[in-house]
Amino acid sequence: MAVAAATALVEPHRKGRALGFTLGGMSTGTVVGVPAGLWIAERLSWQGTLTLVAVLGALATAAILLRLPDIPAAEPPSWRARVALLADPWIVATVAVSFLTAVASLGLYTSVAPLLDRAGLGEAAARCFWAWGVGGLIGSFAVGPLIDWMGAPRGLMALILTILALTLAALPVLLRLGSPGYLPLLIWGAMGWASQAPQQHTLLGLKPDHGSVAVALNSSANYLGGAVGAALGGVVMAMAGTAALPVAAAGVAMAALVLQLAILARRRPMATA
Repeated sequence: MAVAAATALVEPHRKGRALGFTLGGMSTGTVVGVPAGLWIAERLSWQGTLTLVAVLGALATAAILLRLPDIPAAEPPSWRARVALLADPWIVATVAVSFLTAVASLGLYTSVAPLLDRAGLGEAAARCFWAWGVGGLIGSFAVGPLIDWMGAPRGLMALILTILALTLAALPVLLRLGSPGYLPLLIWGAMGWASQAPQQHTLLGLKPDHGSVAVALNSSANYLGGAVGAALGGVVMAMAGTAALPVAAAGVAMAALVLQLAILARRRPMATA
């Protein structure tokens, strides 16, 4: 809903910035909210954290009611129209790339603690999580202007996947370098979070009349990919050990890249509005 509203409030050539800014808010909430919630819970109990969440929710609701202008909305699609999205090969292929990207990035992130322990960074886990989160902030806010400047979200997605795959593959070596080992975590976070905006931009262009539904489908694929990736990470650790996790994740990212390159090779024009 937030993504659909944000893109409806700006001119077509500024959709990338709107997407990046909205997703940047999500990444900021994730990076800042988790440690802030823990800090409050340690001092005021977990009830204090939930009270803060309720207060913030009330403030956000008031701000929406008072400040968000009326946005013309398209007729809600029927269930048949929603299911028909799955019959569009371009939609399915785009969402499949998002799914595989989440399997690689979010799936590996779920198992990052044992990975850090193996690299001797267990005591520095908090700093490593912050490096990943700061990368997410940078990627989320920077990708929007890049989309608008390049005008090619599919090509940008291919570049993101290339960098992500190389970074994940190099993690076992780079994490053993001490302080420089924070850099791949920052890049990984940046690429993982930046991947959502170009995909949503593409889907909004493919289905401008039902953009919110297409974006919701993409978000569902992203979270499903994170869940599947976490489960597969457990299987990989049980069968091949922790050392195989980055290699497996890089392989999934490469599969997403191959699919994205196939989309680029036979791409369907998107709507301009």
